[in-house]
Amino acid sequence: MTRPISNARRPVPTTQQKTAPCTADPGLAAPNAPVPPDVVFAVQRFANDPGLTGDRVGLSIWIDGLGEVGALAPDVPLLPASNQKLLTAMGVLSVLNPGARLTTVVQTTPDRGLAIVGGGDPSLTARGPNSLDALAAQVRAAGVTSVSGPLVVDESRYDGIRRAGQWQDSEVPAYAGPLSALMVDDNRYRRDAGFLADPALANGEAFRFALAAHGVAVSGPTVHGVAAPKGPVIASLTSAPVSALLTDTLLRSDNMAAEELLKEVGHSIGAPGSTARGLALTRAALAPLCVPLAGTDDDGSGLSPADNRSPREWRELLQAARAQPWFPLLRGALPLAGRSGTLSTRFRRTAAEGNVRAKTGTIPGGIALSGYGTTAGGRGFVFSVLVNGARAPAAERPLDALITAIAAHPG
Repeated sequence: MTRPISNARRPVPTTQQKTAPCTADPGLAAPNAPVPPDVVFAVQRFANDPGLTGDRVGLSIWIDGLGEVGALAPDVPLLPASNQKLLTAMGVLSVLNPGARLTTVVQTTPDRGLAIVGGGDPSLTARGPNSLDALAAQVRAAGVTSVSGPLVVDESRYDGIRRAGQWQDSEVPAYAGPLSALMVDDNRYRRDAGFLADPALANGEAFRFALAAHGVAVSGPTVHGVAAPKGPVIASLTSAPVSALLTDTLLRSDNMAAEELLKEVGHSIGAPGSTARGLALTRAALAPLCVPLAGTDDDGSGLSPADNRSPREWRELLQAARAQPWFPLLRGALPLAGRSGTLSTRFRRTAAEGNVRAKTGTIPGGIALSGYGTTAGGRGFVFSVLVNGARAPAAERPLDALITAIAAHPG
């Protein structure tokens, strides 16, 4: 049996492509029309809301045909929270094949052992259809009942760095588990120091228990290693397509999936995939958007306090993305106001419901909302609103009122 083919990729931009001329969205340079009074009022009402007192607030709102109709500190870099996943999503769609799948395999080894090879699948679980239990059942169905050699855990697809960027101790595993190419249940099912330092080995032990439950006894120890590139495969599990994984990531704002997918972007030019390489390739792949990336990026999820980008830069990125071939996938993956994901309970019974698609963001000290919509008058609009400060969560209500007013604009 041969290893399943997976993870097909698009060509990665070269150094020459990074500096090649790009085609900017002409709307970005178009002169602004007079801002309608109702929009002026909505922005002023938001800026003066008592809920924003003491916070740092930035926003940039664009309405097609009118230009930038709202701007508050638009060029000041702020924490994006989970809006950072928008950059990750653009990198994934620009670099990876949206139809590619991530495969976890079990191979036999020359020393009569087994190797479980992590494929970067963020949806792998302990039990269920895409799980260690399902893999163990396949091993038993292949006729294996005893293994005299070791159980090798191969996580070499990605680097061994367990945290992305400047994550804080309080965030792991509260908001994200330790990173590994072999991830099970988001690597958040244990909190002890041993697991946080080496989740892959612990996941290997969990696989040993799953094998035992299916009547497969492993005599050798569980160890780290690198499986033979063409070793015989006796079991495999394949993820949903990358596009589906990305949709789930954005809808649920899944931190671990965002980090795994960013490392997969980094892996597109060879192992090991890493956060730093994923970010570098993402920035290179987005050069054709003609939006200078002045912000700083430190992870794929937005948990890092070192992530900073201005609302105007976010808005321009989102606006320029509309001309890209992958834009329908990006837009369709975003939560829909009042209907799905992290926006399912917001904007109900407003002009934004079933209309606005946007990425939410919430971390201690910051909230964000950036995305797309259509006004009641039929004009497309693109927006980014970032609020940083101890009282940032209180800004959600006036923020939603602002976007609702833009969606209700009749002009």
